[in-house]
Amino acid sequence: MDASVKGPAPDIAGAKKGGTLTITDAGAPPTFDPAGAYYEFSMTILSELVTRGLTGYQVDQDGKSTLVPDMAQGLGKESADGKTWTFKLKPGMKYSNGQPVKAADFVYAIKRSFDENLGGQGPVPYLKTTLVGGDTYKGPFKDKGKDFKGVTSKGDDTVIFHLTRKWPTLPYYLAFPAASPVPQSAEKKSTYEKNPLATGPYKFKTFNKGTRIVLEKNTQWDAKSDPIRHQYPDTIDVKLGVTALTEQQRIFANSGPGATTLDISGLDAGLETKAKSQAKQVVFGPSPCESYLPLNSKKIPLEVRQAIAVAYPYDQTRKAGGESRLTYDPATTYAPPQVPGIKQYPAVNGLIGKGSGDPAKAKAMLKKAGKSNFELSWYYVSGKGQDEAANNALKSAMQKAGFKVKDVPVSQAEISEKINDPNAPQNVGQGISSWCYDWPSGDSIYPQLFSTTTAKDGRSVANLQDKAIDQELDRISALDPTEAAPEWLAFDKKMTKQVMGIPLSYSKASSVLGNKVHNVVPDPNHGLPDFAQVWVG
Repeated sequence: MDASVKGPAPDIAGAKKGGTLTITDAGAPPTFDPAGAYYEFSMTILSELVTRGLTGYQVDQDGKSTLVPDMAQGLGKESADGKTWTFKLKPGMKYSNGQPVKAADFVYAIKRSFDENLGGQGPVPYLKTTLVGGDTYKGPFKDKGKDFKGVTSKGDDTVIFHLTRKWPTLPYYLAFPAASPVPQSAEKKSTYEKNPLATGPYKFKTFNKGTRIVLEKNTQWDAKSDPIRHQYPDTIDVKLGVTALTEQQRIFANSGPGATTLDISGLDAGLETKAKSQAKQVVFGPSPCESYLPLNSKKIPLEVRQAIAVAYPYDQTRKAGGESRLTYDPATTYAPPQVPGIKQYPAVNGLIGKGSGDPAKAKAMLKKAGKSNFELSWYYVSGKGQDEAANNALKSAMQKAGFKVKDVPVSQAEISEKINDPNAPQNVGQGISSWCYDWPSGDSIYPQLFSTTTAKDGRSVANLQDKAIDQELDRISALDPTEAAPEWLAFDKKMTKQVMGIPLSYSKASSVLGNKVHNVVPDPNHGLPDFAQVWVG
């Protein structure tokens, strides 16, 4: 965080204005309404190009991200008890239609994010557990006229958040599109996503749900007050649901529109050789996501969890599952390394993130603990070649290590419900196998992985239901982010010593760009390029 940063955004050396940038993605987010935008792509398109917030992320040329004031004059003023946050707006800001931005618009945006039809897929659960009245508020349509006290305005330039507990990382939350201003007069409910009022450098020109969005310059954008964004291309053509292989082949050929196209689908495995020979046309960067192997700490004793970690066949399961080395880095911590405070430390209990495992050592560990033939059970998806191959690699390694294995085949349609069932009899793989942080701080990671609340919902990595751990999570979460950073690292070490699930991989993002696309800088918090810096020519 840096509250001193002011606009405009730093100049990009050599950048040129004009032209059309095409951005393609194999996916298609379910909504571009700011209230419900929670997919990385929809959040990035909105927050970096169309909507501004009270705060936002400034990404430098080295890919380092810093939370800075955006439409607010600072990063907020916290009350002595930590339960009130006050933000003052910068003067003179307008929407794309010329209407002035007011504090009440931020209040209304927060309110509408509580509506299950608009914000139900968004980050609003954080507000439900933190804002005063958030646990019962249903939004401005179902609770029309209700006096919601969680967020209020004072005059046209002051936004005030009222909390039930301390939330030092609230400024991070306010970088979500869901917290960007929406005037009540512009409300169109389910159709607002077709043309949200813009405060950023671009606005929607055309919108075809699930297939295409064309952005044009927003002439009302206040560049001088914006420390994050630029307005280089004249037009940005966003194409959704494309075939990644086809798009990337066209881009590598640098023919026609391919030369000015940026595909963010992730490098197709069939093009790895091409990517090596045309390395300047592929950009790799960190992602906020990490994968794990959940281990039920209630059903598997520590000494057995330690043996599982020693035997784990990282290399075999990755090869069998078709996982490219270009898509991950081996994980040894529960949080990605770009999170402040997270540093690599000597691996313990065999949690090294790579290698073939040591079944002989693990077998000896089981024998010493009197746990030979301990049964491990898990679900896997049948009928999918790579999934079955990865399952067989894991099963073989565990059997060689002296475990009895019960692998239960289920369909793709069943797997999510099965692994999220807290009452299922299985003891491996139950809960969340991956997590993408919502902002770069431990309170957006560790409570989700290790709290009693998530365990009861069937969505933790260890089924850990420990009051002392819950209290520790609450204590660190209430600290200033700078003070909390080393505490989160200590907590991470504590969890690895107890083998509360196996960290597997830090995800890596990749983008393929034409030879006329420039300054593609990875944004570590979105796992995508910082679109606000890209230029063509």
